[in-house]
Amino acid sequence: MNLIYEPKGKAREYSPLALNIYSGGCDHCCKYCYCDSMQKSFGKTWSKDPLPRNLSSLDCDAKKAFRQILLCFVGDPYCHAETKYRKTRQALLTLKKHKCSVAVLTKGGKRCLSDMDVFNNWPDGRFEVGATLTFMNKNKSIDVEPGASLPDERLEALSCLHQQGIKTFASIEPVLDPDESLAVIKASLSFVDIYKVGKLNHHECSINWRSFCVDAVNLIRGAGRKLYVKNDLRPFAPSGFLRPDECSPETVFLPDRQKEKMLI
Repeated sequence: MNLIYEPKGKAREYSPLALNIYSGGCDHCCKYCYCDSMQKSFGKTWSKDPLPRNLSSLDCDAKKAFRQILLCFVGDPYCHAETKYRKTRQALLTLKKHKCSVAVLTKGGKRCLSDMDVFNNWPDGRFEVGATLTFMNKNKSIDVEPGASLPDERLEALSCLHQQGIKTFASIEPVLDPDESLAVIKASLSFVDIYKVGKLNHHECSINWRSFCVDAVNLIRGAGRKLYVKNDLRPFAPSGFLRPDECSPETVFLPDRQKEKMLI
């Protein structure tokens, strides 16, 4: 099986290609994580001890990957295990060598800063780091995302990356408390370049999604940031409210790597 693969369904909104570094679990232990239920449906257990994958075939895969690659859909590239195994760093060095377009999504906070030397001088600047932002309140975060970095640390990491000239993005999903999500958007507007905004799925709730959508979009627009509103949230927007570019994931993807001309 190829390490770099094309996501299907809703995952395709986030990236045309993906690479998962760890398997079998995640030490962030987020209560809303879909991986646990997904693994159970296959008769498997989602562990708190993620295992590093064998990346020996990544060099071959990277040569053929011309579209944006997301790290990661399954698990977190900067989970606690990364400090021991350094598999994400290994993967990034390979992807950088082949001039791939790479987006990193993490709740690991400042753990990603250990690879700043790899992030810098990425070919054509086709690289970005994002964080899933759910809460401003640290106690709520501890309750729901006990192993992930606290909100302040995630914001600090994004700010540091932005100051170093690294493109940044924020995933505002799942939205468990609209007020908290709006607060974390406000807190991050000065150092986040791109927002991807969704909702809460697979859980019953009484959230006014129309109101949240309007408020979130107005905040992000007002700061002049790029925005993608995900499929699940778009139906709640007032008619004609969203712009065409805010409804297309391609708007927020990194540019494709240019295919090198074959020498004759």
